[in-house]
Amino acid sequence: MLYLFELAWIYGGISVYKSNAVADYATPVSLIIAARDEEQNLRKNLLQWLEQDHHAFEVIVVNDCSFDNSIYLLKDYQRRFPHLQIINLEESAIFKGGKKQALFLAIKGAQFERLIFTDADCRPASKDWLALMNAQFDDQKEIVLGMGSYEKSKGLLNYLIRMDTVQIAIQYLGAASRKFPYMGVGRNLGYKKNLYLEHGGFRKHIDLPWGDDDLLINEMANGKNTALCLIPEAQTVSKPKKTFGKWFRQKRRHMTTSQRYKAGTRLVISLKPLRMLLYYPALLTGLFIPALTNSFIISASIMYLAHIMMLHLLKTKIGKVDKFFVFPLTEIALFVLNILIYVSVWTKKPKNWN
Repeated sequence: MLYLFELAWIYGGISVYKSNAVADYATPVSLIIAARDEEQNLRKNLLQWLEQDHHAFEVIVVNDCSFDNSIYLLKDYQRRFPHLQIINLEESAIFKGGKKQALFLAIKGAQFERLIFTDADCRPASKDWLALMNAQFDDQKEIVLGMGSYEKSKGLLNYLIRMDTVQIAIQYLGAASRKFPYMGVGRNLGYKKNLYLEHGGFRKHIDLPWGDDDLLINEMANGKNTALCLIPEAQTVSKPKKTFGKWFRQKRRHMTTSQRYKAGTRLVISLKPLRMLLYYPALLTGLFIPALTNSFIISASIMYLAHIMMLHLLKTKIGKVDKFFVFPLTEIALFVLNILIYVSVWTKKPKNWN
């Protein structure tokens, strides 16, 4: 039953949701990027942000206490692109920077009410990315949730990272499509400046160096003020981690924030792990009981076909999922990995935001 509920509520919600596909090139918007020691990524990606097809936008880059040559690169770009605004933060004995502080200063200094956020290591999927994200705002919709995907390359790690990202996106976008938004990702996210100020910004979780995206959205979002941008051309694309250790540490940072989610959110996100804990052991047990084997095989086959059919249908909303025929096996592998990460969170807390 939990499996059917997930397919109908989460996957079904995304499949029927309609984003505004008419890009908004006119309404002013501020694009905000916080960057710490991101010179190489800025060299690769900043031009694509600055050259978005839009008639009225600014790009604010906060150089957050970097020790590389980011500031010189940014100043060089600023001479060519007057809509690039730079906030340069320098470390001192009493100020060490941090992503939330960087974002707060950018939001405070933003010219426009509509704010779109991404990261320095991301690139837009198209030149219409900003206008498509911007099109989802209206008088009632004050938050826009987008999807951040990862570049495809060879290797098991790359595949696991991309499929993990797809699973997470399906869960939070699916819940939001059913009027239950609970998180967003900072590499593709938008909200209005006044909404941020009304909720006191990052005040409730300022003690954490992360959570600037998911915890903030968990606090601000509701079924009426949140829109989704389910258009592949409006995704952002990042380079995934190159080693299991770096990916493991990244996921540990993300997982620590779940302890701060609202009680209702924690209940909803626990349904999928509960479904897996009940479904797969029951399926495995049924295969070894002759009286139940046939019925379990039929049930599993129906669920499997329904699952991959839904993944196929979602390609017009979240992009194509490759190797989706082995997706259930990938789901099990990621579930085991997430359990290990969850256990490790209690041993040592991560410190860095980037």
